[in-house]
Amino acid sequence: MKKGFSIFCLLVALISASKSAFSQENEIGAWIGTTVYLGDLNPTVSFKNARWGAGAFFRHNINNRMSVKAGFNYGFLDAADKRIKRYPYLQARNLDFKSQIAEVAITYEINFFKYSTFERNTKRWTPYLFGGISMFYFSPYTKYDGNKIALEKVGTEGQKTPNRPNKNRGYNTYSFGIPYGGGFKVAINQNWALNVEASTRFTFTDFLDDVSGSYAEPEDVNFFINGSGPNIAPFLADKSNPKIGIPGKQRGTSSEKDRFMMIGVGITYTFINIRCPKVLN
Repeated sequence: MKKGFSIFCLLVALISASKSAFSQENEIGAWIGTTVYLGDLNPTVSFKNARWGAGAFFRHNINNRMSVKAGFNYGFLDAADKRIKRYPYLQARNLDFKSQIAEVAITYEINFFKYSTFERNTKRWTPYLFGGISMFYFSPYTKYDGNKIALEKVGTEGQKTPNRPNKNRGYNTYSFGIPYGGGFKVAINQNWALNVEASTRFTFTDFLDDVSGSYAEPEDVNFFINGSGPNIAPFLADKSNPKIGIPGKQRGTSSEKDRFMMIGVGITYTFINIRCPKVLN
């Protein structure tokens, strides 16, 4: 998370350094709302999995129609097969996960109308659309006998097996995403404004939920709490009862990457710096 916040500060500095021939309107703001995971454990876009999310951002308004925003977002993802009643296979598979998500993002925004909190001949409200790029950290985990188990370390699909050295690297818990979405903002006065925003991230990972490919061979999944005790990896890889995890059989859908949504209400404060015209000599 510290690394992500440092990148966010760098993005803010770069945007602040840019110049404009228009009146300068830089904004800072924060939002609070919900995050929703979309993937193998939530194929129906169910909001039963919604958890809290929040963030802070810096926005540089290039003009009344366009702006660039750097943001730091934090939230939680959560899903469980047993919550999806429409699909008997998911009920039988019975997998689950939770994860924090920490993201830095930079997006380009376009307002539907000319918008300003103070300028004449502009609107005090407008819908807007945006798109950009982000980098985020995630770390899926589950519980076993009251212990929190980081699933990447387990290698539930055989990623950590010593039997195939070229495969035992696991997966990266940092990834890139493409955030896009829209919102609506309205000025309260010359400095303060409110907004409602919804966005989705296309990601470049299929392991937000630790579920991607096929069930592994029993000898390829090994994990011991504190390095001793029973091997709990086979249970974490296949929580079904009765067991349905046949080695080589589909466990997830690797052809489709995982996604997540962020929906929230925000407040912004605008710093107004009006450029004075040059007086002719």
